[in-house]
Parts: sequence; C-alpha cells; structure tokens
Amino acid sequence: MKRLAFLSFTIATLIAPIQVQAQQYDPARNCVRFPQQPNPEAETRYLLSHPNTRVCPSNPDSEGQRRALEEGAMDRAIANARLRCSMSGRVC
Repeated sequence: MKRLAFLSFTIATLIAPIQVQAQQYDPARNCVRFPQQPNPEAETRYLLSHPNTRVCPSNPDSEGQRRALEEGAMDRAIANARLRCSMSGRVC
C-alpha cells in the first residue's frame, strides 16, 4: 500500500509541471498556448505526453504565414512539374 501511495505521489509530482506549462487552451482554434517565457524542456515533455496536440503560434504573423505557405506551395509545384517531366521522358 505504501508503494502505491508513493507511486501515485511520484506520478502527480511529475505531471504537475507539465500541466502548469500548458496553461492556456484555445478551444476556438483547438490548440495549446504556452507562456511567453519559453521553457523548451517542459514544452517538449508536454507534447510528448500529449501526442497529436496542436500548438498555437506564439506570435501570429499572418503575412509571414502567408509567405511561408506560398513558398511551400511553389516549391511543391516545381517538384511536381519536374516529376511529370522526368516521367514523360521530356527534358525540362
């Protein structure tokens, strides 16, 4: 019985900092916000213990996000065009 009490106390002690680290959940965006002071170790522990959890952007920059998405889409389009050329035997 003492071992069970010790185990439950140990688990609670380990989980408490993880729960405190992710103190803000945004239900509208279905993501977790971390505090402004970064703590990469605690954030990593939280994400490893909660797989498939989305993290909200810490500093939303809509213009930067738009540029990154456009660049990614352009890179993918170029790669697909090269693949089509190589599969058809043409030189592009």
